Amino acid sequence: KTQVEEGERGWLARERGKKGVDRMSALTQEMLLEFSGEEKPQDVRMVVLRGMGLTDAATLALASNLTSVSLSHNSLTALPLPASSLPSLTELNVNYNQLSSLSFLAACPTLHRLFAARNTLTSLAPLEACAELHAVCVSGNSLEDLGGCLAPLKRLTALEELELDGNPCGAHPSYRALCVDAAPALRMLDAEAVLPGERERARQVAKFEGRAVEGGSFYTHSDIQVPVGGSAPRPLRRPTTSHAHTSAYQAAQARAP
Repeated sequence: KTQVEEGERGWLARERGKKGVDRMSALTQEMLLEFSGEEKPQDVRMVVLRGMGLTDAATLALASNLTSVSLSHNSLTALPLPASSLPSLTELNVNYNQLSSLSFLAACPTLHRLFAARNTLTSLAPLEACAELHAVCVSGNSLEDLGGCLAPLKRLTALEELELDGNPCGAHPSYRALCVDAAPALRMLDAEAVLPGERERARQVAKFEGRAVEGGSFYTHSDIQVPVGGSAPRPLRRPTTSHAHTSAYQAAQARAP
């Protein structure tokens, strides 16, 4: 079956839901087979269950060879799946649900692409269970602690695309720089490319942020290093200096050529 055929099945499911026909609250094995077109759960490879009014999708654990599933636009508050129950799953879409935790990621350790935008997530710690992640979309959630969000990203060495915008943590003045520094393979952040030279500037900003937290050190010009003869752009979001009006700083500025 092609993705187009699977998409049509999802469209049919939504249309049936609009008419009040077979609208589900819990996914049953029969419905899983109907919408995948397979006869046995272990034969299911891909299934689209968008907009079905689902509040429970634990039956997915029966499809142990599942590689791609879309559960977007449902009413899921949790996905109680046993650890490693979906060992072949590489793409999961749970956008627009009511999920407050990503703890279900323990069920799919080989996941490559995760779409979990517009939920109520407060932590990204469970991402560490999926070391092969290439793309993560968690925009529009309730993620407040930028440091807490970035800690698991540092362990995702294959992560190339990240969408974290629309969360409270995005208000951090060094948001973009810290995100770029945390993910060593990142190519796209919030749908914007990571530009050449940006990673080095981000590293310098992250270095300052770390020193400020650990020892209260001040930011100085020497903390941002520009290669000799280079024309590196300005820092992404330069931290505010707290010593700009001290006599020592003004004297140093007066001596500067």
